[in-house]
Amino acid sequence: MIRCVDLIKIYHDPVTEYKVAALRGLDLDIGDGELVSIIGPSGAGKTTFVNLLSGVLTATGGLLLIKGVQMDRLNEKERRKFRFENIGLVNQFTSRNLFTHLTAIDNLLLPIKMKYAPREEARKEAEELLSLFNLQHVKQNKAAKLSGGESMRLSIAIAMARQPGFILADEPTGQLDSKNTFEIIDILKDVNEELGTTILIVTHDVRYRNVFEKSFLIRDGRLAGVGHESDRKQLDFLKDASVLNRAYIDASGFIQIPDRVKMSTALRDVAEFDTHPSKKLAMLWNPDLVSREEILEVLQQPPEEWVETKADITFDDIEYLFERVFKLDPKAKPHIEIKNLSKGYKIFGTMNQVIIDLNLTVKEGDFVFISGPSGVGKTTLLNCIAGLLIPEKGKVVLDGFSIGEQDDTARSDFRLENIAYITQYHSLFDPIQLKDNLLIPYLFLGKEKEYSDEMGEEIANLCHIKHKLESYPDELSAGEKQRATLTLALSRKTKILLADEPTANMDSDLARALMDVLMDVVEENKSTFVMCSHDLSLLRPGFRHVRISDGKIIKDERVTKASLKATLKEYLQIEENNNKK
Repeated sequence: MIRCVDLIKIYHDPVTEYKVAALRGLDLDIGDGELVSIIGPSGAGKTTFVNLLSGVLTATGGLLLIKGVQMDRLNEKERRKFRFENIGLVNQFTSRNLFTHLTAIDNLLLPIKMKYAPREEARKEAEELLSLFNLQHVKQNKAAKLSGGESMRLSIAIAMARQPGFILADEPTGQLDSKNTFEIIDILKDVNEELGTTILIVTHDVRYRNVFEKSFLIRDGRLAGVGHESDRKQLDFLKDASVLNRAYIDASGFIQIPDRVKMSTALRDVAEFDTHPSKKLAMLWNPDLVSREEILEVLQQPPEEWVETKADITFDDIEYLFERVFKLDPKAKPHIEIKNLSKGYKIFGTMNQVIIDLNLTVKEGDFVFISGPSGVGKTTLLNCIAGLLIPEKGKVVLDGFSIGEQDDTARSDFRLENIAYITQYHSLFDPIQLKDNLLIPYLFLGKEKEYSDEMGEEIANLCHIKHKLESYPDELSAGEKQRATLTLALSRKTKILLADEPTANMDSDLARALMDVLMDVVEENKSTFVMCSHDLSLLRPGFRHVRISDGKIIKDERVTKASLKATLKEYLQIEENNNKK
């Protein structure tokens, strides 16, 4: 169905000659009827991969085959036709999948009628899909009145109504809580089993690990690991296996075996494999030292979550993450006080409670890192701190100013003076150049004399965007817009900095380098920094790490070198091998 061999995508800036590799030799195969997830942090290359699969972009190098068609050989018109006929796309924002003024069944009938199906046949097919996705009870409700989970189930049903070659869902549960997330996962499994539809879920949500037949982990544009559904019920064949000499061969034609595998199996010059006749599993060992019965016993133990298929990361590779320790002034006073905060949204007519009775106190000059899956309330919490949202219950007090209890004008004035907010979407003024964007906050504050071009250039240089100061926002790439937004926020030198995924669309090396810049700003200006991110490799010793799940704080701790090591070992899948850390 889908085959990627050494897939490369490079974004090129013709002005500076900068080249950024989003995909750096991705190898993976997805067969007909498979249900897989593709997981990776922000900047891993997921969006680029989605755009290549859907034909929005073409690869710089390598091979991408979909249903036997080599995608880079199609022109734009042919790619659009291929996408329409073969791919069912599901956007994470259901408002982009549905016509909110139409009923659920009318939304579903549209793609079926586009196949020129007779009226009775179209109605029967729509009813079957409604039943399959458990939507019969809301079929006459307008899409605007459906819950978040119902809206996503309808979105997937609509994608399937055209009977495409495969379904490509981008963050389908990004806006849902844990309960609805696992309901969608169960629905996808049922649909895949009943209809045999090939389904790809692209996400950064680690809740998708090992819940499908296969999960690909990508990091920095490469395949980092492959996870499989935890099932070891059909291993008896190993006792009588006789088929030998089967191994994974990468795109370069070499068999890649991690050192720890070679050592653990006591391999020398010859590697041997036993495979099931179905060719679904291969096991490597030295038969002179290990019997088949011992292999079976090992495999029946709880499996590792990931089987590495690429070069391993060691603590030596990321030693620099431990070198700098953030230090909070022990005499620091409370700067942000959140008391009994609750906030929810009406999603298609149903109230979805996102934050539930949350309490959090942040001291002046602290660096707070908030993590958790999508949809658990991280962005909502930042918006409440910034005064962009008003909670139903509780309050947010910033340096004695209760921001939720003020009118719009007072909140706006306070925010302009005291808060810089780095959002996931750029906050730049499109009609003017970036260098002039940096001056705008000072103009509104009547402090234009406090700003200088030299100061703007210095901060832009730290954020790796100085070469674009004379560019307009529309001329910037997604990563450049993010760095420009970061420059705008830091140039204001406010006492409170909020950041929602500030390093998304950046590769790991650049993202981690910018963390040093943020630490410098916090320490020099004595600012209070609160950021949300899925990328745990951005943590540093001394940060305060707050984990949120379904609107509640489940863990709140000061990061130590030991705790950071444990976190990174799991997050980056690091195997210890005589390293210093």
